[in-house]
Amino acid sequence: MAVSNVNSNTGTNATGNSLAASSAEELSNRFLTMLTAQMRNQDPLNPLDNAELTSQLAQISTVTGISQLNTTMQWLGYSMGSLQATQAASLIGRKVMLSGDGLTLADGKAEGGYVLSIPVESAELVVKDADGVEVARKKLTDVEAGVHTFTWDGKNAKGDTLPDGDYKFEVQVGEGTKVGAAPPLSVTQITSVRPSSGSTTVVDAKGNLVNLSDVYQVW
Repeated sequence: MAVSNVNSNTGTNATGNSLAASSAEELSNRFLTMLTAQMRNQDPLNPLDNAELTSQLAQISTVTGISQLNTTMQWLGYSMGSLQATQAASLIGRKVMLSGDGLTLADGKAEGGYVLSIPVESAELVVKDADGVEVARKKLTDVEAGVHTFTWDGKNAKGDTLPDGDYKFEVQVGEGTKVGAAPPLSVTQITSVRPSSGSTTVVDAKGNLVNLSDVYQVW
């Protein structure tokens, strides 16, 4: 499973962090050695100025601090990526609802959803086949603002059961004399996780990549 790819990076990150720490420590030690030699060999009649000494010590602190900050940021980035991948792995086998107008009919049942930003007077599901031809309509009762779900029994206007497969849909809404369309939400099942450097995506049963930020609901 793809989550193992995240775990396999542990050795690489640990090595990188170790090298960064070693490099910072080595640089700091060199700086201190040079400063010590400078103080030993200074002219007793013209000793090292306190302001200059403070400045050089501050440089050591800055170099070490920046390296530690970089190491910390790398660790945080790795930890966040691992956490996100772990959370995404919990979605495997579950259904999610995300932006899209796909509607899959299986065993005489299809699920979908829609978003209403404001209450409307009416809402109606319109189902179309692969050619864009309308094959069914259904009145929807959820007309308040929010995210809503629906089920379709796969039957057309004549009551005939249509074959299982992929369809498209839209939700037409009405408010007075105005007619519009609500943003559609498609339901799919997650089968695997695919972590990457930028973000973690999941893969559905059809092999489509799903960005976690596009998911509205999980069940």
